[in-house]
Amino acid sequence: MVALTQEEEPHQGLGEITDAQILPWVGSRARAVLEFADDGIAPPALINSMTLLSLETTAPALLREGLWPMHPFADPDMVELGEQLPFAWRELKQVQRRRLRALGMSGDVVHPVERESFAEVIEHALTTHAPALFARMLADGSPLFDEGLVDPDGLRAAVGRLTAATYSEDRDAKLLEVLSLHMSATAFLR
Repeated sequence: MVALTQEEEPHQGLGEITDAQILPWVGSRARAVLEFADDGIAPPALINSMTLLSLETTAPALLREGLWPMHPFADPDMVELGEQLPFAWRELKQVQRRRLRALGMSGDVVHPVERESFAEVIEHALTTHAPALFARMLADGSPLFDEGLVDPDGLRAAVGRLTAATYSEDRDAKLLEVLSLHMSATAFLR
């Protein structure tokens, strides 16, 4: 409800990626159409992607239990109200933090030392479990290779340097998307 807007926290679109930023595993076919990646896409949702992801993951469980999922803070009117709050209140979740402080929560709850993301989990998964999955993908082949979407040599090089000591979130976290897409494509095409 109080997420920063695209104007306040801009994210670069895929079509704006420069050659220097293209990841080494991006295949020739994907590179050829990269400049058109943002053409004809749907307009952005009124609700931020993390809220939509949360709704997507909770709704099935609620529905299985016979409960209709209601998410009042994801209502577009509530989101619009949240966007009208001053930037300083929304930045770094200040409204939520002030509420926690007002409820008597300690400083380690209001301002936790641990980062509020899955970055560490993704790093652990990629440096511990993913190399074996990538090795199997590279040995057995992938529909992503066949279609020119992923370059196997570039992927092999990226996976070769993927260790806890050399892990870089900005560069390596994106490997998770390659693995996820490979597993989805493989399961779908069986």
